[in-house]
Amino acid sequence: MERSVQQELKRRTVKVRVFPSEDALLRLVSAVLVEIDDKWAAETKPYIKWECQDA
Repeated sequence: MERSVQQELKRRTVKVRVFPSEDALLRLVSAVLVEIDDKWAAETKPYIKWECQDA
């Protein structure tokens, strides 16, 4: 999961190459993370099963 998030952030930031300020970078990264979160929240299939299973 972490690797896919990092790959998406890298893909988006490499295209920009030089950010005018740190705030611009933070805005882009925040937007990407919100987009990923929205996509996961909209999924009908659970990403993580939280129920405990007895052995």
